[in-house]
Amino acid sequence: MISVYRKNFPLHLKHYLLALQARKHSGRAYELADKYNIAESAILDFSVMKNPLGTPFDLKVIDVGTIVSMIGEKFLQYPDNRYMELRGAAAAFIGYGVTFENIVPGNGPCELLRLVMGAVVNEDDLVIVPSPSAGQYRHIAEIFGASVEAFSPGDLLRLSKMTLDRAKIVIVENPNDPTGSLISRNEMCRIAEKCAEHNTLLIVDESSIELADPAASIGDMVLGNDHLFVIRSVSNIIGMPGIRLAYGIASVPMSGVLNAARLSWNIGAFEEAIGIAFLGMPGGPYCKYLSDSRSLIKKEREFITERLSAIYGFDPVKSSANYLLVDVIDLFLDSVRLTEGLASQGIMIRECSDFFDGEKRYVRISVRPRDEFERLLHSLDEVFARLSREDAREKLEETIEHGGTTSAGRGSCEYYPCHFWGQDCTFCFCPFYACEDERTGGRWIASSTGGQVWSCEHCNLLHRPKVAKIVLDALMADGDTDENIRRAWKDIIEPLF
Repeated sequence: MISVYRKNFPLHLKHYLLALQARKHSGRAYELADKYNIAESAILDFSVMKNPLGTPFDLKVIDVGTIVSMIGEKFLQYPDNRYMELRGAAAAFIGYGVTFENIVPGNGPCELLRLVMGAVVNEDDLVIVPSPSAGQYRHIAEIFGASVEAFSPGDLLRLSKMTLDRAKIVIVENPNDPTGSLISRNEMCRIAEKCAEHNTLLIVDESSIELADPAASIGDMVLGNDHLFVIRSVSNIIGMPGIRLAYGIASVPMSGVLNAARLSWNIGAFEEAIGIAFLGMPGGPYCKYLSDSRSLIKKEREFITERLSAIYGFDPVKSSANYLLVDVIDLFLDSVRLTEGLASQGIMIRECSDFFDGEKRYVRISVRPRDEFERLLHSLDEVFARLSREDAREKLEETIEHGGTTSAGRGSCEYYPCHFWGQDCTFCFCPFYACEDERTGGRWIASSTGGQVWSCEHCNLLHRPKVAKIVLDALMADGDTDENIRRAWKDIIEPLF
C-alpha cells in the first residue's frame, strides 16, 4: 500500500492499481449519439452480443403483467438476500442434480468474476486468461495484483504440469469472444479434471452458451468438484443487456462461501422477477424460445458470412456463436477507420485491437435481424466512397506538394500496371473522383455489398504521361485547390472527349 499526494490530499491506493486503465467495452451508443449528433434510438448496434430473435417480452413468451404481479410491493422492501426462488429456478434450468445450494446470483458476469477473484487471488498469484479474449479477465485479475499470462484456446488444452502448479486460476471462455469458437464438452471436462488434479481453480465463462450449444456446458460438473466455477448470463441471452443478471454454479462448499462474501442485495426486484420467469420456462436451455434463437442465429450467421466473404478485404472467421470475427487486413481501411466510418453512419461494430495486442485488423459483428444487416451493407458503400475521397485528397495534396516525385511506379507498386504498360502513376488516386462522366470510360457497377459504386477501371486518362504532367502543373498553380481541380477538368480533361 502506498500513498499518493495530490493537492495535499492522500490517496491510499495499492501500488498495482496506479497504472490501471478503464476497460474498453461494447454498447456505448450514448457516446456515438453525442459525437455524431444522432438519436440513440436511430443507432444500430452490432457491437453487443444480444439475442437477435428479440426479448421474451417482444415474443410474448413472458408477460409483462406477470412480472409486475411478481414484484408487487417488493419495490418498497429490501430484497431477500438469499434469493431462494431465483437460485431454485437457475438450478432447475441447469438440471442434472444441481440445486439452489450450488447457485451464486450476480449482477452480471463481471461482478461474479470479481467476487471469485477477490475470494481467491492474492498479490502476485498467477491467473491464466484466454487469448484472444475480452479485457475484463485481465482487468479484474490486475485489480487484485495478480500476474497474468494469456494462452490460446488450443494451448489451454495442453497446459503443462509446471504451469498448472503455478497457476491459482485458469479462465476459459466458451464460446470464445471474439472468435466464436466453441470447445466441446469432452474437451472441457478434460481441462476441468486436469485443473482439479493440480489444485487450480477453473473458471468457465459460459455467458453465451445457450445461444451457441448448451450441450457443450459443464455446469453440472461442479457437483463434487471444488475447483470449478461456471458463469452463466441471463442479460444477453434474453436480448436485454441493460438488465444486469447472471449466476455462478459451484460446489456447495464454494457456493456457500461466495454467497456469504458477495454484496448484499446485489440484484434488484425487477431483475430477480425477470430471472425467475425466464429460468422457469419449460425445457430450460431447450425451450422453444432458445431453440428458435439458435436456429435463427445459425441461419443468419451463415447468410452474413456469405455476404461478407463476397466483399473484397473481408474475411469472416468461422463461428459457433451469435457474432462473427472479421479479418480486414486486406481492406484499404484498418479496423479503427472502418469502425469510425460506420459509426458516423449510426452503426456500431466492435473494433478489436484491444483483443489482439493493438493490431488493427479485426472487427466483431453481431448477428442481427436481416434488415439491419442490409442497412450495414448499404452503409459500407457510403463509408468506402467517403474515405476513398479523403484518401484521394490526402494523396493529391502530397503529390502537389512534392511535384509528383512521390508517386508510385512500376518499381514500387504491386498493382503495376493497373491500366497499361508505361502508364504514368502520378495520380494513383484520381483528383476528379467520382466524376460520374461515362465519357471517361468509368461507369457505375454493382458493388459486392449490393449497392452501386463508381468504377474507374476502364479510364486511363490520368495515366497518360502528357495528360498527367499538364494536370499536375494546373493543380500546382497558385490558388484554391478545389478551384484548380474544377478548372483542370474543364480546360484539360473535357477537351479530350
